[in-house]
Amino acid sequence: MMVQMRLNTLISLLVASLFPAFGPKLAKPDAVAMPSFTFSWLDDKDTCVAGDIATIKVRVLGNFESDKYKYAFNPNITVNGKMGNSSYISGVSSNFHGDTSNWRIFFTPIMAGLFNVLINDDHFRVIDSSLHFRVTPGRMYPSACVPSWKGLRNEFVAGTKAAVLLLPKDAFGNNVSSASEGPNSYNFTVSLSNANGSIATLLNFTYMGWDEFGYISIEFIAATVGNLLLHVEEDNQTLTGSPLPFKVNPGALDVSNCVAQWNIETKSFQIFSKMETFVHQRDQYGNLVPGLYAFDVAVMEKGTNLSIPVADLCSKEVAPGIQLFSFSLVEPGNFMLTISDKEKKKIISNMPYDFTVFIGYCDGLNSIVNGSGLNHSIAGEVSRFSVFLKDAYQYPSPVELERFQVKIMRESDSLHVLPSIYPMEIVNGNWSTGELNYGAINHMEISSALPVDLNNNSDGNWKVHASTFDVTYTTEKSGIYEIRVFCGNIPLNGGHAFRKEVTAGEVNISLSGVVNFAPKVPKLIKNEIVVRLMDSFSNPVLLQQSKLRLEIGSINRSGFSTWMFVDNKDGIYSGCYLAKDVGTYEICASFDGERFLPCPFGVNVYSSEYFPKTYNDAVSVWEDESIAFDALQNDYFAGGNASVVDFSKPDHGSLLQYGQLFRYTPYKGFVGNDSFSYTISDVNANLASGAVNISILGIPPQFVSFPSQLQATEDVISPKFGGFPGFEIIYSDLTENISVHSQCTIWDHFSVSYADAILAANSIQYLGNENFCGDDNIQVSTMNKNGINNLNVPIFVEPINDPPFVNTPEFIILEKKSSEEGFLIFDRQRDKFDFSIGDPDFPNFPGNASHFLIMFSVEVNSGFLSTNLPAELISTTELKLKGSYQWQPLQTFVTISKHFMVKAKGIRFRASINDCNIVMQQLLYHGEEHGAALTVKINDMGNYGCYPDCAEQMSMPLFAEATVNLIRRRPMSSLVAHTLGSAIVIEFIMVFSLGVLLVYFTCKCAIVLVNEKRSRDDQDIELSRVQSSHKRTSTTDLSENVTHFTGCCSSLFLSSQPSNFRQRSRRQSENGESSKGTHHSSQSSSDHHRMTPLPSLVPLASGKGRSETV
Repeated sequence: MMVQMRLNTLISLLVASLFPAFGPKLAKPDAVAMPSFTFSWLDDKDTCVAGDIATIKVRVLGNFESDKYKYAFNPNITVNGKMGNSSYISGVSSNFHGDTSNWRIFFTPIMAGLFNVLINDDHFRVIDSSLHFRVTPGRMYPSACVPSWKGLRNEFVAGTKAAVLLLPKDAFGNNVSSASEGPNSYNFTVSLSNANGSIATLLNFTYMGWDEFGYISIEFIAATVGNLLLHVEEDNQTLTGSPLPFKVNPGALDVSNCVAQWNIETKSFQIFSKMETFVHQRDQYGNLVPGLYAFDVAVMEKGTNLSIPVADLCSKEVAPGIQLFSFSLVEPGNFMLTISDKEKKKIISNMPYDFTVFIGYCDGLNSIVNGSGLNHSIAGEVSRFSVFLKDAYQYPSPVELERFQVKIMRESDSLHVLPSIYPMEIVNGNWSTGELNYGAINHMEISSALPVDLNNNSDGNWKVHASTFDVTYTTEKSGIYEIRVFCGNIPLNGGHAFRKEVTAGEVNISLSGVVNFAPKVPKLIKNEIVVRLMDSFSNPVLLQQSKLRLEIGSINRSGFSTWMFVDNKDGIYSGCYLAKDVGTYEICASFDGERFLPCPFGVNVYSSEYFPKTYNDAVSVWEDESIAFDALQNDYFAGGNASVVDFSKPDHGSLLQYGQLFRYTPYKGFVGNDSFSYTISDVNANLASGAVNISILGIPPQFVSFPSQLQATEDVISPKFGGFPGFEIIYSDLTENISVHSQCTIWDHFSVSYADAILAANSIQYLGNENFCGDDNIQVSTMNKNGINNLNVPIFVEPINDPPFVNTPEFIILEKKSSEEGFLIFDRQRDKFDFSIGDPDFPNFPGNASHFLIMFSVEVNSGFLSTNLPAELISTTELKLKGSYQWQPLQTFVTISKHFMVKAKGIRFRASINDCNIVMQQLLYHGEEHGAALTVKINDMGNYGCYPDCAEQMSMPLFAEATVNLIRRRPMSSLVAHTLGSAIVIEFIMVFSLGVLLVYFTCKCAIVLVNEKRSRDDQDIELSRVQSSHKRTSTTDLSENVTHFTGCCSSLFLSSQPSNFRQRSRRQSENGESSKGTHHSSQSSSDHHRMTPLPSLVPLASGKGRSETV
């Protein structure tokens, strides 16, 4: 279904002015005279039925000499503004060959209504729009009809009437009325299904026919409760839009229709067990009615009709509409259960219920069921198993034969098998109390017991008591079976069923055979023969493919090949053969050497050219158009002649057949893939089938509603809040994103999904170029993967009055123009700066530029100005004379060549911007050497746009002013100023650095002098201590004194005494001291020498006690 949405997306557009439309260029007229053409409907038939062919007759006036024209005559057909094939017409073709009296234009109308035809050919200067035609709907196409619920009501109560309306349509989607359709009858069928696909009950139709609004009304009664689907079909073809979902609620509770059920279908209950009865609460149509309804439960003893009190009766709702009643059985006997409504006026459907409570102690878990009959068997074989009933203490628990039951059922179709039950240990009238020793009993002993004849249904047979039973049964159908064994209401094996598989028996040749083969086949191609294998009970036999053979009865067997049969897992086997030569072959199929009938059967082999061959076709069509094609065009068939004998109907479109041509029209709103198959028959009655795959292309999003004229304001986002309303598009494919393209300042392209487009509703806004006003065009393009659609919407931008501007430098250097005239303020050849005035509203002014007038004034603070003004400005010129502060109108003037000269301190006049710029660039200054200040003022007079708000359509004048200094000498350039400043800064940094260095070294020298003085004082004190020690000790070793000498010497003295130091060291070693220690001491003294500053002359203490001065 087409989806309609609003595309309103925030857009800041920068759109160029309207582009001129360029039509197709006409050919240059030749010397040959052009003929004229007239067009009319063939046989004056201007009304046709959708799907029929409309014909336009072309008449040539004059001579048509085709070989003398540069272009052939090929006019375009445009219907309601759409050229060629469109949603209005399809299959446009023409015939412009041969006799001009037979020239025709053909097309097929597909949409009902009244249309206009435009025929044009630019080369022959043909434009004709005189033809009109009317199209009526075609015959009803049942599967194109659209069903819907009457009154949009899709929820009903079971048993009430439901109504469905069918909107009748033809094959092209046009609405069909009862008047145009006539008395034709259609066989619409209605069916119901549950959500899981199961069939729901539908009562008979109550009405089908046309109503007064042009719909086909179908009324029915729904009986099944739940969420259902309504399927509407016609001739096994589902209608578009079907199935329709709806809901049916249950009706009122109908007590007489309620039914009781038990987990185990029995009427015998063991004493001290519980009876659990499930009451299904139903309405009159058998639907479950939820709720806990009150019922009366009564138990009476049969024979006496005395009511038995039920002490522990319990009721609860176990599922919606199902109520459980349970109570204990504490007394043996025959009873009757009755469930009715609370007033006891109505009882449920299967009441009263007779049941018997017997005395028994059978335990379902301790009882034993075994035997080969529980295992795999073959169809038709007798199966047997035994049952040993035990109580909770492992003792035998005999019961009457009628209390014991066995149920055997096939899973696939609930097929029941009736077993035979034989009591093997009979207790005549008394219960057996002895424990059965199963270790001492074998199968032969049990089988030897005398069986009871079950065919004799006398009470004596059913009253036989036994605890051991032998069960035999015969299954004739293969499959999986469930076996359940019950002792009254007590299930054995813990309530779990025994599952066994029954397989098919031996193959029965008379029931098996060849079920399918082709009597005519092509050579050199594998052909199939189908064989079915069945046993004597018509069960399919599996896994027998190795025993199947194909035998050829013809003389020439070398040209015949066969393959192994393949098991299809359902009793069907497929075998293949290939014949290399043309001829008639006799073939037999056999199983394990036995041949099936018929044998032999004949197969005629032909060459491949004898049989037709189809090739699949692929076509594409736009979602709103129709297409006709020949599906047999690429097929092969003998004799060049074939016919379509059958074709299927596509699911998402209508299909009409016109001989070998098919016309396909997609249903409205569908985009995607569709297909149909067809079968052809050739002249030899051979059949072949092919398929056509159709791609339905979604058209680009179409604008169905848009504003014809928009309005905005200059330099303002319009509208300020929300967006332009009215943009509305239709689009079919919800899964594909929509692309929008536009010329704009911020973006060029964006993509939005359907949901995003809904969120962006009412948000299209416009912002034009800066200072732009006037007429513009918004172009919005919608695009999908198949194409693009453009829309142009005109917009008028209201002007806003913008302030004018003055372009001047900070100063102008005056240079004398001549000795008589003053200083020319602006020279185009000399000055490179901009010296002008302007207004942003001027470039987009819609009128003549000379009508854009402003008030312009120039004034200097010293000296005066002079210039030539056009004579047209005399009436608006005002002057400010020297020494005056008032503007005065022009009093006297002299006009020369339509110009006049003015000289004053200030000049003011009203003129166009161009005139003001000319006057401004011709100004002369007369004044002092030191220059002056020139003031330029502009007033736009508020005539060109609204200000400040256009809502009230009002405006006000806006001003602009600039002051420029007129000087005689050129000021210092910025480069020189920056260089000088940089030099000063560098000089300051250098002087500061030198000062810092001077302070640093001064401080360092002072610190050195202080340290030196302290060191000299320390040396004097040490020298005094050494001399005192020398006097007290007369025998002091020289080497020790040498080692402990204190003082400093000059480098010259040290360099002249190296040998003495080495000699003393050797003598010290001879006296028993370590040379190593001496070296260490000397090294320490040397280090101390290096670390202590040495003066030039110091006293030295020798080891002999005498003092020397160097």
